[in-house]
Amino acid sequence: MKGEITYYKILGVNENASNNELRKAFCKLSIELHPDTTSLELEDAKNKFQKVLEAYENLNNSNLRKIYDEKLQVNSKKPNKTNLNVLNPLVMDANNQQLVGNRRPFSNGEMFSLFLLIIIILISLFLAILIASFAGKEIQSIPTWLLR
Repeated sequence: MKGEITYYKILGVNENASNNELRKAFCKLSIELHPDTTSLELEDAKNKFQKVLEAYENLNNSNLRKIYDEKLQVNSKKPNKTNLNVLNPLVMDANNQQLVGNRRPFSNGEMFSLFLLIIIILISLFLAILIASFAGKEIQSIPTWLLR
């Protein structure tokens, strides 16, 4: 494990870092490495930024961090074997048809926000049709610019 690059090394924090320390390290690195704000070449900056983002997403989630730490411990006990997937414990196999993602599900607040957004869109459409009918306008299914 000495020569391998871990998520902790990518973010520049120790293995006992809190979520606040992880966030600060991520913010600092994202400002330095973001393709829009860095002087590095675009592809190099993009690759480094993606590694930092992947490291932060996996370490900030407590479940993924626990799995990652367990995998690091297992790999440190086997020094002769190198695991290519040590950086991402949830890498999806290209032949595997099951989608195993590492994103978190929507929270109740996010689901409620999506519900409100859908309701607002439907109410807006209904009001637009209602106002058009009271104004005596006809709902056109073909745009007038297309008729010319």
